[in-house]
Amino acid sequence: MPQAALAPPRPAVSALLAEWGRSPDDPRLEVDARDEMLGFLRELHGGDEEQALAAYYRSGAAIAAVYLQVLRWRFGKASAVPSLLDFASGYGRVTRFLLDAVPARALTAADVLPGAVAFQRRTFGVQAAASATRPEELELPGPFAAILVTSLFTHLPDARFRSWLAALLARLAPGGVLAFSTHDLALLPPEQRTARGLVFQPHSEIADLAVEDYGSTWVDESFVRDALAATGRRVAARRFTRALLNHQDLWLVVDEVDGADAFAGLQLQSEPEVVVEECELASGSLALAGWAHARQGTVARVEASLDGVRLGAAVVDQPRADVAAVLGPGAERSGWGLRLALPPSFSPVDSVLLLRAVDRAGHAHPVWVGRPLVLALQSRALQAREARAALHVARRELAEHRAWAAHEIEGLRATVAAMRASRFWKLRDAWFTVKRALRLTDES
Repeated sequence: MPQAALAPPRPAVSALLAEWGRSPDDPRLEVDARDEMLGFLRELHGGDEEQALAAYYRSGAAIAAVYLQVLRWRFGKASAVPSLLDFASGYGRVTRFLLDAVPARALTAADVLPGAVAFQRRTFGVQAAASATRPEELELPGPFAAILVTSLFTHLPDARFRSWLAALLARLAPGGVLAFSTHDLALLPPEQRTARGLVFQPHSEIADLAVEDYGSTWVDESFVRDALAATGRRVAARRFTRALLNHQDLWLVVDEVDGADAFAGLQLQSEPEVVVEECELASGSLALAGWAHARQGTVARVEASLDGVRLGAAVVDQPRADVAAVLGPGAERSGWGLRLALPPSFSPVDSVLLLRAVDRAGHAHPVWVGRPLVLALQSRALQAREARAALHVARRELAEHRAWAAHEIEGLRATVAAMRASRFWKLRDAWFTVKRALRLTDES
């Protein structure tokens, strides 16, 4: 028997679904209570079921939107893909949104969790197959025209990373495309990185899988390219930095074409990253400010809607040298801010605020939805973290300055001691002793 699905969506989730023109009664929106990704998001949002479910849907839709762009690039339209493998697909966080464009008959979902396989088969009507913890035990024959792998290679140790990459490439049809995500090694502090290009830590959000097989992994580009070369298949690969949820890198792999750019014509638009640094409620108005940046593609403006009514928009064009220092020159004018007049019916607790980022092609990307009070609290928490970080930096700089000063003082003391020990200084002291005896000086 399948586990009971979650309770009906709350207002914030309903607002998100309305943004997409979906009904909460859509059977493809059912979420299995065993889905550990939802549990992870619930924990991340401090137990807030509404925020967790909104993040679950929004993240799944954002990932699927990038994949559907890849399918349209490769096959002309996403519905034309003859066979698609959604590998390590879990309980269908992404799968349900791929089905907006890909026929269910063309899609095979595979996962190592039997409950996830049964849920996807029953709920989405796709072909669902059991995966394996070891690639040599995988019974999926293939080939598949497209293989999508979200958040598997972000969890594999070195040998398993390489063997799974080879196993999946072996099931890719000629002319097909393999897409998979990784965590960039540069996300780790420098002292935690390794020269071999991979760091594996034995912990993850999936409690049902052994940590020696499924932990947390970070890799650099050289490691991935070496792993691809070791498969023996002549391929072209391209890495799109932080293209999935502004956190995971997206790798696309296709057959190598002699003398041609294998990725010509592919222009990805990822979900823009929008950070709200200020959220102030006062005197019948709501003031919002922050920064927005698209790591792949563009972002033109940030729009705000309240209870389904558009209140206003802000062009993303204010100078933010601090953001550019971290994200690069493309983020030099990433700042935005707007002040919204609130209707009489506004409630910071009951109203629902939705923020969307609009790219230069006019496509809207919902980036936050929830109660205004929650956003205000989140911005306060962000300000507190930034203040703590600034204080930490100031303390570190003060400590470094004190250490430098102490070093300088010790150096001066050593110099003075050396001078006092010198023959010249001893003669000087003797001369001053004579002068004081003869009362020729008042120096002591």
